[in-house]
Amino acid sequence: MSIFSSLPFFTCEDEKLERAFRLALGTLTANTRPLKTGILPEPRPCLMAGLDYLSPWTRDAAINVYFAAALLDPDVACNTLLSVLEEGENGPVIGGQYWDKFIWTLGAQRLWHVSHDEDFLRFAYDVILRTARILIDEEFDPADGLFRGPAVYGDGISAYPEKYRTPSLSSGILAWPRECPELRFPKGGGIPMKALSTNCMYMRAFQALSEMAEALHEDAAPWTDRALKLKDAINRAFWNPATGLYDYLAGECDAQEGMGLAFAVLFGAADESQVRSIMEHAYITPQGIACVWPSFPPYNKTGYGRHSGTVWPHIQGFWALAALKAGRWDLFSSELQNLAFHAIRDGQFAEIYHPEDGRIYGGIQEGGGEYLEWHSCVGQTWSASALLAMVLYGLCGLELEDLKGCSRQEDKSVRLTGLPTEKDRVYKLTL
Repeated sequence: MSIFSSLPFFTCEDEKLERAFRLALGTLTANTRPLKTGILPEPRPCLMAGLDYLSPWTRDAAINVYFAAALLDPDVACNTLLSVLEEGENGPVIGGQYWDKFIWTLGAQRLWHVSHDEDFLRFAYDVILRTARILIDEEFDPADGLFRGPAVYGDGISAYPEKYRTPSLSSGILAWPRECPELRFPKGGGIPMKALSTNCMYMRAFQALSEMAEALHEDAAPWTDRALKLKDAINRAFWNPATGLYDYLAGECDAQEGMGLAFAVLFGAADESQVRSIMEHAYITPQGIACVWPSFPPYNKTGYGRHSGTVWPHIQGFWALAALKAGRWDLFSSELQNLAFHAIRDGQFAEIYHPEDGRIYGGIQEGGGEYLEWHSCVGQTWSASALLAMVLYGLCGLELEDLKGCSRQEDKSVRLTGLPTEKDRVYKLTL
């Protein structure tokens, strides 16, 4: 069976970027295997989260489809999205960890934009609608207009301040409501925090629901209204004039969340002045933007937390695209060059890197009742798809409109100017 049988070719004057692009394509191909899970009726080729994983994760599936898989192979992208769905009482719903399962919407919307498949649009809209109703009922707080739940990528306990440590030194945030019942919120998943990335992602999902509803000739107004109200709530609860950034956890923590800041820019929560402020004030480590900065204690005593202080390439990808949207070519180029260098140096795309020296580094986190340096997974798919997104939508300036009515063999070439670290170069993409 041929997987990704019509891969794009990318050429430029920078051999490192060409090699990194090829390595990224190889990573996605290597991490594609037949799988029968979710609502798939039979084994079909799906994208795994990485070489160390035997199945997709909902957030990985959505991000990989959003970054690159929808464009490279819509069939594999669709299979991957279906593989993380669950049968609900009234039809399929999104599966996965409750707080960030709604990110599936980003992947589904991107796949629809690329494929123009009306049947998939109808199906995805119904899935998202069912899931939205559940999440609104269980996690929405009408008092401040925000959604409860941890950060989008933050399943590890090291992503959070001391309040969320557990007596058993569990490594995962899902243990917290079980072990701290006196602090548990009595509804839904029970974790009371309100994270920037999660609320920005909900806002984007409501925007997507609005667009899908309009395309299906249904009432889009309720979802447009929800998106606008959530945008206002995000700015009331998270924007911090003192730092010039959005806080990480509303009312709890003013750390810098890389993915949350990127989402605020990409999805339109931030206005023009806020975007400029974010780009000016965000701290970037020598090896790229950190997942959360600074690292929380006690992890910072012996290194950096697995989920705080370290550099995760998929977050670099979102941040690079946000910088591109903001016109900060220097910040975009820095993330691209760092990720490409690490991949070529190591011959693979790792899961996590050390923020100071760039070595492959899993970070410090609880495990087995003690604090350990964790493993950084190898051949991580979203690390590779992040680089592909930087090249496709960044260097090559690819817009989804470019794909309408064009041959898969048609060249797409653009000339980039304005990158402080680059000469005037032609980046050529053959689809």
